[in-house]
Amino acid sequence: PRLHHIPGLSDHYLYFNDDVFVGRSVTPQHFFHANGIARLPFSSYQIGVGAPHPQASAPNSAGRNVRRLLEETYGVSITHKFLHTPHPQRRDVLNDLERDYPDAIERTMRSRFRSIEDVAPATSFHHHLALLTGRAVPAKFTYRYVDVGKPHLEERVESLKARRGYDFFCLNDVDTAPERRKYVRAYVHDFLEWYFPYPSSFERR
Repeated sequence: PRLHHIPGLSDHYLYFNDDVFVGRSVTPQHFFHANGIARLPFSSYQIGVGAPHPQASAPNSAGRNVRRLLEETYGVSITHKFLHTPHPQRRDVLNDLERDYPDAIERTMRSRFRSIEDVAPATSFHHHLALLTGRAVPAKFTYRYVDVGKPHLEERVESLKARRGYDFFCLNDVDTAPERRKYVRAYVHDFLEWYFPYPSSFERR
């Protein structure tokens, strides 16, 4: 919730999770139109109905909390999640979230671990408010998701190696079995060393 307060940060920037990678060359136009309108990575997966529940995933609970707040303000019900890609961010949208929903933002900021009372300021909340206020539009992204704990790990990763056909990919460890963790860690490490053989100019040396 505090990224947009970083001194000197651009008014338009990107938010990455630590399991998201850029798969090939991209440009600012992947994320923003020339007039600053953000391009949102909508997913086909839905948040689901009902209130937040302790047994539901944290993103689902956050999305449902966002839905309730936006229904109260705008009278619309949101339905969809977002892809695990870089997320375009607008500082003005996040400033509006802090101004208009201070309790929800403060509660999430103070939550040390994910809670069913959290919202998702950088994804669901930012994106839907931006869309509702004319500052964002849905977009298509060339993307591959890999749950490294699933049996399809090698098949999906080898397809990434066969051709660099995705703008972004995500290597997400949802719940890898303990007996496979050492193998998966080594396999993913070797893949990333192969895919990114040279350090970026932005990396710390």
